[in-house]
Amino acid sequence: MGFFQKLKAVFTSDSNSHSASKNGDMIKVSTQTPTMNKQVFNQNKINLEEGILRLEEAKCPYCQHQLEKPPSRKRKCLSCKNDMYVRTLPYIDEKDKIRVLVTEEKADKIDITWAKINGTYNDMMKERKQYEQMKQELYRAWGNEPSESDINWHLMINKRIEHYNNQQWGLYRNTTLSMAEHLYKLKKYELAFIMYLEVLYIDVNGPNNAGKINGRYEFEVRANFMPFNPKDKGNTFVAPAILKRVNFIRTSKHPIDSEKIKELFMYQCEQVHHSLNLPITPQEAWDKLKDEITDNKNNNEIL
Repeated sequence: MGFFQKLKAVFTSDSNSHSASKNGDMIKVSTQTPTMNKQVFNQNKINLEEGILRLEEAKCPYCQHQLEKPPSRKRKCLSCKNDMYVRTLPYIDEKDKIRVLVTEEKADKIDITWAKINGTYNDMMKERKQYEQMKQELYRAWGNEPSESDINWHLMINKRIEHYNNQQWGLYRNTTLSMAEHLYKLKKYELAFIMYLEVLYIDVNGPNNAGKINGRYEFEVRANFMPFNPKDKGNTFVAPAILKRVNFIRTSKHPIDSEKIKELFMYQCEQVHHSLNLPITPQEAWDKLKDEITDNKNNNEIL
């Protein structure tokens, strides 16, 4: 059967362990906080179940179809048409790190185990609940099953509204970036391009996140709270990765000339300027960014 056939226990058992189970299969995780001195993952005590294969084997975890090379991310098997997932089995010591190619069910179990180790399990469960609620909401509105992409898009819209209401502009900016990435993956390059421009515009305005003071947001109790501060150099950093993506789109994915870029920038950012009451005008921002946005030396693809 070999080393990677049955996974009976991923973690060493102790008296303080909980289990995440699905259809009788269990991945045990200690409730104690892992430390570098405590071996959480023990390679010698595992046998991998069906549905989990070493990544370097480059085989489909469903049908064992031989792949041309190990994938680096989620891929669909050309043989059985199932989605394959790349994961790292839970470990503490770097020498125990094992990359695997897994089924959707096993990917879910590994994600849950990592969340318990990292202390993010409750957040994960909250996000999954929101996902299911959005799925049902869209189904009721549309009368048919929404795609994963549609669900995630509407969740990001809701998250951005939440950050807007709480004046957490750094988080608002991050969610806008996630939306741009989402559109890029869908190959909606012009729409993605416009949202990347919006992110750059927000960045030059120096977005701040409102913290809480005695349970109330700063803007509610501090008259001097600045939602945006373009003079704060630490907060007006323009990410090179975003500039690379913008230039890659305009030169390789959806060719756009400089005049059209300015037109798109001004149109989108005028709306954002009035909606968010930003201190830097679109024209001022364009003057700061135009050379970098239209730099042909900055057009290599990024992951």
